[in-house]
Amino acid sequence: MAPTAMRGSAADVGAPGISWKRSPIEGCEVEYKLTHDEPVTEEEALALAAQMGLHGLAFTVKTQQDEELHWHEFSAVTWVISGTGALMNQDGERIEVGPGCRLDAPAGYLHRGLAGEPYRVVIGTDLPFEAWTKPVDKPPSELPAELAS
Repeated sequence: MAPTAMRGSAADVGAPGISWKRSPIEGCEVEYKLTHDEPVTEEEALALAAQMGLHGLAFTVKTQQDEELHWHEFSAVTWVISGTGALMNQDGERIEVGPGCRLDAPAGYLHRGLAGEPYRVVIGTDLPFEAWTKPVDKPPSELPAELAS
């Protein structure tokens, strides 16, 4: 089933479609894309990441308490393999994710994970994991201007 375009907030988990959202950051905008489509397996998502030239990693997200707002230095495509979870963008919009959800986010995308049950993801990044600097979750005050445009 091909995804269809949607307007406004992210769709209910499992509803096919694409939702685009622009998050303002000090006068600039960072755009991310949330896609709801048919679920993929972990192996399929890792293969998709490799086909896209990304560095793939599968892991279980375990967010026991709401995270602080943060950003990452890498662009990422994340596929939800199993379970459900939630995150919030800098505008306070709650984004529910589950199997079939794919989030494409550029470096500098401000977000925070919300507490909930563990869920399995595959993440593909444009920066090898070994090159990630610590902390991986960086505070908004350290967001470089070049990532905010």
